[in-house]
Amino acid sequence: MLISLLRQQTMSTPSSIEEKHSQPGGSRLDFPLFQGLRGCPVTAAVIVICVVNCLLVNLVKDPAGTVVRQLLMPNAFAIWSGAVWGLLTAAFVHIAFWHILFNLWWARDFGQLLEPDMGRLRYGAFIVAAAIASSGWQLLVSNNTGIGYSGVLYALFGYTLARRRSHPGYQAFLTRSTLVILLASLVLGVVVTAMRLLPIGNGAHFAGLALGYLVGVAVERPRARPVAIVGLSILVVGVVAACAYMPWSEVWRERRFYGQIAAWGRQAEAGDRQAQQRYGSALVLWPSERRAGLEWLRKAAVAGDAAAMNALAWWLATAPQDALRDGREAVRWAEKAHQLIGGPQTADTLAAAYAEVDRWDDAIAMQERAIRDLPADSRHQRAFAERRARYTQHEKWREPQ
Repeated sequence: MLISLLRQQTMSTPSSIEEKHSQPGGSRLDFPLFQGLRGCPVTAAVIVICVVNCLLVNLVKDPAGTVVRQLLMPNAFAIWSGAVWGLLTAAFVHIAFWHILFNLWWARDFGQLLEPDMGRLRYGAFIVAAAIASSGWQLLVSNNTGIGYSGVLYALFGYTLARRRSHPGYQAFLTRSTLVILLASLVLGVVVTAMRLLPIGNGAHFAGLALGYLVGVAVERPRARPVAIVGLSILVVGVVAACAYMPWSEVWRERRFYGQIAAWGRQAEAGDRQAQQRYGSALVLWPSERRAGLEWLRKAAVAGDAAAMNALAWWLATAPQDALRDGREAVRWAEKAHQLIGGPQTADTLAAAYAEVDRWDDAIAMQERAIRDLPADSRHQRAFAERRARYTQHEKWREPQ
């Protein structure tokens, strides 16, 4: 087995893990992810924590599930408000099966190699530092900590890479195929994110790799230690900035506004009808969140919130994405909202809904009523008049992308 070879080459212990498994009675850690981890309690603990967290975020239902997610992976607004533990805990959270399987398999392999060599305390401290640094830099560059253990894995990779020349075991572990897999995954993450196919925590990956390599250089090459310390200091400054001061980030500058949206989200998940309406009305302004926003508006509308009915009807009639529009449902909610609230705003919505189902005479008549009821100094005068002109030409109204 590879781990036996590595142990013999590094001479870090008198007997290999594989030899221990061959002893009568064997090990109780027979599950594949735990094989070879006898004597590696930190690595075993990491695997257990990640598996438990994955089960918690996937299986615990709301409202308890919301509390679990807020504790394990607080968002940027929560971190900026003091929930800095999220920089550590987010590294041990996975949602997708393929994600946790890939990460924990590498965590086991690196743990078998490095934990006996570094010692349990140093190895544990290294993992904590790598988790915080990778999450912090991901927050710094993306306004989100990301989730998963991959930032720590790249830190372990960086450390192994920096010290491979003096450690035959490290050199044996870093085969060509291992290097290709890890480096190709690093590049692929950048490409996939750039193509907007899947959001990958590239900031965490590169920060982890930098931290591990710099620590390895500081240990391995005394002459280069000052340079490594400068690099590590830059990583520390980046983490502190991510938690306290990011003036280049629009999200950070508008954190009170976005924080309010996040608060509405928590209240919406708890069942607050008015918060559902406000949260949905905020989400529909972002194309990527529009479908989710419509669902929140629909929940509030079903619960009887008239403002949610009007907002839902508007977007069902005017959304730029064809898949999100539903003219019949728009008319139903718009008529209910107009009956409950009345006034020019609901008349404007009802006119757009009628236009969506090709009821042009009704659309024109309702839009004229909306214009008539508007105050003379209203800022909506021009938009209302433009919509009436569109309807007379049998053109439907669409919100911009």
